[in-house]
Formats: sequence, C-alpha cells, structure tokens
Amino acid sequence: FLGKTGDDEFTMHWQIWLRLLIAGCCGMAGLFWLFPLTYRDFLTWPGLLVGIYVAWNGVSVVFSIEPTYSLAAWCSLVGVVLFIPAAMRILGGYRLLLAMGFSTLVYLAGSWIAYWYFPEVGIWKEKITQTITVERMGGLGHPNDLGFYSAYSMMILSALLCGRRLDWKVALPLLVLAGLTLAGSFSRTSMAVTMLGLPVACQSVLRKRGAILGGLFAVAFGLLVIFSVAASGKIDWLIEDALVNITKSGTTDELTTATGRTEIWAYGIQRIVESPVFGYGYCTSRFVMIDYSYHCHNMILNAAMYAGFFSGAVVAVGLGYLLYSLVFRPDFAVDGMAVMIIFCGIFEEMIGAPSPSINLFVFVMLLFWRQLGMSTGEQPDETGTPSLAISGTGS
Repeated sequence: FLGKTGDDEFTMHWQIWLRLLIAGCCGMAGLFWLFPLTYRDFLTWPGLLVGIYVAWNGVSVVFSIEPTYSLAAWCSLVGVVLFIPAAMRILGGYRLLLAMGFSTLVYLAGSWIAYWYFPEVGIWKEKITQTITVERMGGLGHPNDLGFYSAYSMMILSALLCGRRLDWKVALPLLVLAGLTLAGSFSRTSMAVTMLGLPVACQSVLRKRGAILGGLFAVAFGLLVIFSVAASGKIDWLIEDALVNITKSGTTDELTTATGRTEIWAYGIQRIVESPVFGYGYCTSRFVMIDYSYHCHNMILNAAMYAGFFSGAVVAVGLGYLLYSLVFRPDFAVDGMAVMIIFCGIFEEMIGAPSPSINLFVFVMLLFWRQLGMSTGEQPDETGTPSLAISGTGS
C-alpha cells in the first residue's frame, strides 16, 4: 500500500520491515540446506548465472549512490535466492507449481476484497496526462503487478490442467477468476503475454489431432472475417478505433512509443554509459530515473543500471538460456511462464524490485528447473524430498 502515498522521498514503513523479516526467514531456510546440498546448484550451469548475478550486485552495493537502500534490497535478494533451490528440492515440480498457484490465487482473492471493500487501497488512480486520470484495479499493489499475478495463475493452472494434474472442475472457476482479474487490472503487457503464453502452456492438448483441426478452423474463420471487413473498405477506421480503445490516453501515439518507453530507454542507456562498470548500486533506479517512471522499463537495461554492463550481460544470457530451452528442451509445465518472462522483460524491469517479487522468483526458478531435473510427474520419496530432484543433472 505504501506506493499509494505519492511520496517522492523514501521512508521506512512497517510493510518494509515485514518484507525484510520474511526475506530473512527465507534466507535462514536456504542456509540450512546450502552446504549439505544446494551450494552445488549455484556452481553448475545455469544456476551459476544466478550466483554471479547476486555476487556482482553485492559488489555494486559498495559503489551505490544509496548504499543503505541497496544493502537492504540486496540482503532481501540473497535470502530469497538461497531459498528457491531448497524449496524446489523439498517440494518437487508438481507440488512447487501447486504452491505457487495457490499463493497467486490468494493474492488475487485479497485484491478483490480490497477492490470492493477498501477502494482507497484497491483502486489505483493513474495519472496519464495533466488532465486525464484512469482508474484501474490495483488490489493489494500496483495494477501491473496484479496483471502479472493473474497471468502466472493462468499459466500454472492451464499447465496443470492440460497435464492432467488438476481436475477441470477445480481449474475452470479459478481460471475465470484469474481472467476477470487480468481484465480488471488493465495491464496490457500482461494481457498480451497471456495470449502468447497460454498456447505454449497448453501444447500437450493443442497438439492432438482434434485440437489442431479446431485451431485451423478458427484461423480460417478469422481470415474470412478479416477479408470480409477489408472488402468493405472500412478496415482502416476499425483498426484506428481498436487501437484507441486499448490506450489509456485515447491517442495512438501512446502505442507507437510503447507508452513512452522509447524515451525512457534512451535516457536509461545514457545514464548507464555514464557509469558502465559498477552502475549506480542495486535497486537504485528509483533515484536515477526519478523523472522517468523510476526504472528503465527493460529487464536488461535495469540490471545494467544497477551494476554495470556485466550485470546486464548476465541477465541477457539468462534470458537467452530460457529462449534456447523453450525451443530445444521444451517443458510445457513451465514454458508458458518462460514466454512471459522473455516477452515482459522487453517492456518491464521484472526482477529488480527492492522487495523480491514473483517475477524474480519465477525467473530464478526457471533457470534451476531443468538443472534440478524438475517435472510435474515425479513422486517424492519417504522423506518428502523428490529423489529425481536430488539426483538431477545439476548435482
């Protein structure tokens, strides 16, 4: 709720202390498993990328323009990152996705409660221009975050449903809830990536002959409609009206500049070039980009701003690994989320929040997923630890 105050100055708040406490508890759990087992995960490809990213950002804290702020954010990062491979080994792929799906749905339910009963918190009034303000469903946070949670919920539920690990009677109403929340958040990036990611998450079903024929029929019908409209000579104004309707300000200029991101990217690159080696310190974009939306609106640029070109290169390699795995080592249980990270990383900072977000968790989890031999079909042993995960390729 703190972001709703509109304060430009950073101040400590009970929510921040709570987040630091949770991150600390995660770190303690991760340390318990570190040297018996998980330390190897950070020394093996591609988990090595996670270790390098965390270590180099730790170095950047020394050179930070706001060292106390960076140190607190970096400690939170360390705690959560230590926790992730330990949680993956304890739960296994299926139960991990169940836990993630349950937690995202709890967030969505809480957001609807805030939206209906606490509108001063649940409704986000976004100022688009000096005279235009748009009301969006924010729920328990920013509307874009709510959009991410909705999209992840739909990816996870769809993957488990198509993989026959979740009953449709349970999945269908939850998918409707996630879809309605996604629409209410009006997060266009999340809406676009959901349309891209869901077919990937549902490939195990879509590859069946009947589904392919149905898809071809739908494409043919859609082309028939498009050609009919084009023949009427009215397609130009239909496209213009459609583009205006999906903007917030009512002008298509908002789309041709990626809602102002082109200007933000140019300024971000300029500042990165001014401090190319160590950047400005972990999570300091809030201070560097104070007049430009508080961050670079790009996953790689934001990482480079925090800790220089090297940090940006590490994140770029991580995204490249996800793209490679998507093509050559497909796993439909998580590939929908991989599509989301890769696509959204072009337009959002994703993993650079001072309090580690779901996007960071998913990004790190995806890097470890194949390394630890995760799947939604493994069975835990008697100790509750998936034997497949312990003996995975990363060990």
